[in-house]
Amino acid sequence: MEDYESILEHYISLINERLTEVVKAREPENLYAPIEYILSDGGKRIRPLLCMFACETAGGDPYEAIDAGLAIEIMHNFTLVHDDIMDNSPLRRGKTTIHLKWDLPTAILSGDAMIGLALKTLSNYSNYVNFGKMIEYFTYGYIEVCEGQALDMLFNNKKDVSEEDYFLMVRKKTAAVLQTSLVLGGLCGGAIERDIEYLKELGLNLGIAFQLQDDLLDLTADKSKLGKRIGNDIIEKKKTLIVILARERAKIDGDCKLIDKIFSNETIPVDLIPEYIEMFDRLEVFEDIKNIIRKYNKKSFETLQELPQNNGSKLLEYLLTKLNERSF
Repeated sequence: MEDYESILEHYISLINERLTEVVKAREPENLYAPIEYILSDGGKRIRPLLCMFACETAGGDPYEAIDAGLAIEIMHNFTLVHDDIMDNSPLRRGKTTIHLKWDLPTAILSGDAMIGLALKTLSNYSNYVNFGKMIEYFTYGYIEVCEGQALDMLFNNKKDVSEEDYFLMVRKKTAAVLQTSLVLGGLCGGAIERDIEYLKELGLNLGIAFQLQDDLLDLTADKSKLGKRIGNDIIEKKKTLIVILARERAKIDGDCKLIDKIFSNETIPVDLIPEYIEMFDRLEVFEDIKNIIRKYNKKSFETLQELPQNNGSKLLEYLLTKLNERSF
């Protein structure tokens, strides 16, 4: 039996080494030091792993897809830098966010430069027959994630966010980048159109499950593992599915007041977070979110079975299982 955990660690090590090569020894330092800071902070490297494993699933050499995966990883981290600015977040993965460690102009400019670095990395495939499609899907993911962030911001001031609104935002903000990771890997490996469609479907279901899990962990994870304060989404008044479901179920006065704070201009103090957690648990929102996550994870594994069954798809299955079981 393959030791998939060791294989995963090997790939992550290669990804980190290549990522260091992409950003090292560049000037001016005040532009590139923040980029190196966020790219070297030990992220899970989910997106490049998906890209490489999708390439192998399609019949290609996974190492050929490493730069495509890095392009997406750099783009993803760009969105985190700018998200942290918009949300005024103090921590990212347990470390001070760039706009606080340096300053706001530096964070904006470094984020902008990361898109250029991502495209430069993707240009290493300019001689590939599928390069045009790779650029098309990369820009699709980039535009979708920006639209998703715009919806997230819009919801901050919206009083009637629906479940449909939430899922539209998640499809754009989270799922589209995972779809792009898988599709770029498939294109590197020469996947047929049928399998490209399955990779897109896999990324959609995986992305929805991933975001729902993130929303849940924001309130239920161990703070030391999460790398940020518990209840951050509540403090930032994010209209997650947890909040939407709780609003539908809140009947007693105390619950209604807690929910109304999220849809108001009031500041939510940190010491109220335990009350929110107790309410969500009592209203059985957490359990329902877990069931929805299971539904989308099941869809992901079913879609995976439609793809070629080989070492690449086995690695994808292992990675999906790990994501399903993650606690931070």
